[in-house]
Amino acid sequence: MTRLLSAPWFLAVMALLIMLGTQFAAFKIYWEELFPAPEKVVLVKREEPAPLHWGFSSEEIMQLKEELETRLIDVEAKERELQDYEARLKVDKEELEDIKSNVEAMRESLFSSIVRLEETEVKNLKTLAKTYAFLEPAATVNIFKELDDPTVVKILYYMKQETVGNVLQEMAVGGDPELIQRAARLSDLIRLFSEETS
Repeated sequence: MTRLLSAPWFLAVMALLIMLGTQFAAFKIYWEELFPAPEKVVLVKREEPAPLHWGFSSEEIMQLKEELETRLIDVEAKERELQDYEARLKVDKEELEDIKSNVEAMRESLFSSIVRLEETEVKNLKTLAKTYAFLEPAATVNIFKELDDPTVVKILYYMKQETVGNVLQEMAVGGDPELIQRAARLSDLIRLFSEETS
């Protein structure tokens, strides 16, 4: 037996068995640490993620936001003011156009009522005025009945005031309403008469 125990091959086999046993025991002891059992996995159904809102806020950002909102309100107010101003300008422009049209119409009406002398007829009118001055006022009135108002005004303009007064008096005292109206109209035209040649 001692011979067997001292045999080299026996010692080698025993050493091998001891080594394998030790390793087996070590594996057994540390098996769970080396190869842990899988943990239970809980499957959770994945839902659609909620939209990500930036929740970061600070005093500076809030102040900037308030300033922007204030400026937007100011800009909107300015836009409304500009729209109101444009509307007022449009109304004012239309009123100015109406006034301009009225002034032009009044100007045309005024110039049409002002009798102007032609440069070539001044000499003839002075001659006619002297001629009618020698006539009786009634005769002059009868002649004037056949002439238009501008021509009569031009002749009366070159007559003496006393003669003009007598002629207008003759027209007024006759009692004819048309002659009275014409005398008034001729008086007004004499007032507007212009000796400037056109």
